[in-house]
Amino acid sequence: MIALIASRDFLERTRDGRLYWAGGVVLVLLLVALAVGFGRQQEVRAEQKVAQALDYKDWLAQDKRHPHDAAHQGTHAFKPEAALAIVDPGINPYIGGTLWLQAHRQSEVKFRPAQDATGLQRFGDLSAGWILQVLGPLLVIVLGFNAFAGEREQGILRQTLSLGVSPLQLLWGKALALAASLGVLLAPAALLAGAAVAIGADPGEASHALLRFGAVALGYALYLAIFVFMVLGVSAASSTSRVAITVLLALWIANTVIAPRVMSELSRAVHPSPTKLEFTKELSAGLKTEADRVWQEAFGTTKRWSSDVPLNKWGLALQIDDNASYAVLDRYYGKLWDTYGQQQHMQELSGIVLPMLAVRAWSMGMAGTDFEHHRDFTTAAEQHRRVVQNLMSDDLVAKADPLGNQHFSYQAGPELWAKVPPFDYHAREPEWALLRNWPSLAVLAASFLLVLAFAWFAVTRQRAL
Repeated sequence: MIALIASRDFLERTRDGRLYWAGGVVLVLLLVALAVGFGRQQEVRAEQKVAQALDYKDWLAQDKRHPHDAAHQGTHAFKPEAALAIVDPGINPYIGGTLWLQAHRQSEVKFRPAQDATGLQRFGDLSAGWILQVLGPLLVIVLGFNAFAGEREQGILRQTLSLGVSPLQLLWGKALALAASLGVLLAPAALLAGAAVAIGADPGEASHALLRFGAVALGYALYLAIFVFMVLGVSAASSTSRVAITVLLALWIANTVIAPRVMSELSRAVHPSPTKLEFTKELSAGLKTEADRVWQEAFGTTKRWSSDVPLNKWGLALQIDDNASYAVLDRYYGKLWDTYGQQQHMQELSGIVLPMLAVRAWSMGMAGTDFEHHRDFTTAAEQHRRVVQNLMSDDLVAKADPLGNQHFSYQAGPELWAKVPPFDYHAREPEWALLRNWPSLAVLAASFLLVLAFAWFAVTRQRAL
């Protein structure tokens, strides 16, 4: 009986044109987004690889110079484009992917693509993830808003129930029909996306990329299932199709337009993060306090780089100063990043009633384009910066300090520059991402169970019975 109901509903959707027109538009947009995303990914990856290679080549090609001058020149770290960025670019367009690794400071990421975008950027990028998050629910609404209400208006529902068909059989049959409609449209796009992800992955990482893609697909399947039962529940509880579509469009607007902005502001109010000026001021104060302490202990003065410190100890002073700053940088940046994480966690939890926030977090997290992956990259880049700084300082202590007043006449050569390894960063394993993002999937599952219970109740209590 459930299969008969599903086949009848599916056939009606093909006859009235909704499946072709509404679904066709979404499918075309998905294919265009995937094609654009794949082309952009290949271009960005090629640019990053060339830039990283040229930057390291420039480092090795330095003339003889004082190692501290070389440390100030520094190197650059380029964040590799994730294989699943073609599906969900996440925060990458807004946060950038290039770090300047220079002496004495932990740099911010530069060259954000959003800085060069127009005002339309605030509505999101045209990506497969954005289309599924925003237009996916709207497609479900268009296809299913009159599933129960329309049949009630036409008298078909009463006749069907009089034949002994139970309301729950109707619910599952209509849900199956909606799922089949979505599957016909989305399955081809999913296959193409999977192939693009496998092709675009780095050598040896295709299996990890496909595992991540499978996890992302699972999240979106659960997300659309939430709206399938929400649409059927509202349709069953509404007296007319007009009421049903009005309520459903209001819920769609709340979920996709209002909720992200409201929850973003609310999470910042509950877990406030400092402005850039405030953070820089606090960090500078923390660095000065720690520097004063270590300089007083080591040299008996808090005047950094003064005549109180003889030149035969300037290399040691640089080494001590940098080592003291590492713990301060870790503490302040760690606190800032933890605050961002708390804000994100709060938004994820609200996904139990606003599922777009939960699926957005899950999609970015498993795609490798969320803040946790960005934090991992910046941490790796900072560790590489410290490797460079420590090598330069060690060389100064060993070779420049013994020269005394001739400290700054010392010049290192290519043998020192070659000791610095090239920066090589790879995204973590899928298990690492799953461990940090499973709460989002759990919230989606809880939301699905709530909506399923609502649809179950609405169907068994509808007025037609």
